[in-house]
Amino acid sequence: MYIKTIDHIALMVSDIDRSLRFYRDLLGLEVVSPEEHINKPWVDEMVKMSNVHVREYRFRAKGGVNGYVRDEGDAELTFDIIQYIHPESPPVERYAIHHVPSAHLCFGVEELPPIYERLKAEGVEFVSPPVRYTGDGEWHVLFFYDPDGNLLEFNEIGTGQQQLASDHEYDWSDNT
Repeated sequence: MYIKTIDHIALMVSDIDRSLRFYRDLLGLEVVSPEEHINKPWVDEMVKMSNVHVREYRFRAKGGVNGYVRDEGDAELTFDIIQYIHPESPPVERYAIHHVPSAHLCFGVEELPPIYERLKAEGVEFVSPPVRYTGDGEWHVLFFYDPDGNLLEFNEIGTGQQQLASDHEYDWSDNT
């Protein structure tokens, strides 16, 4: 096996300052570090573009990573927002929630309904209001968009318990 850890997740954004306010001030992520790379040969080579200029903020959740038990060290999953100043990213239309390729990033929160009301008052766009998920437990789930249309999810923690795949089997062939 090649993968030993998950290091970070990154989203491209069109306005780093607007996204900083959204993720830090509205959602409550903690800034780990800001970075800026201007015309660095190793960046140009890595992304196969010339004269690259990027700005980035790296975040972490104050509560750590849900479901992860730290046996040693301070290993954390970090979340980055990156703006390409040059070359500028062309705008694209938002993909539907089920479109391939697409992805979403999920954050664990407590007491989702009041968080939803606060975000709604701030003008955040939602896929739907909070939905009570029932399956391998029971909790609220909410899908919404950041200012650039990146799909995010809030998953209410501490209100249910998910089962490990080894606890049950599922025959996918029964669903058509």
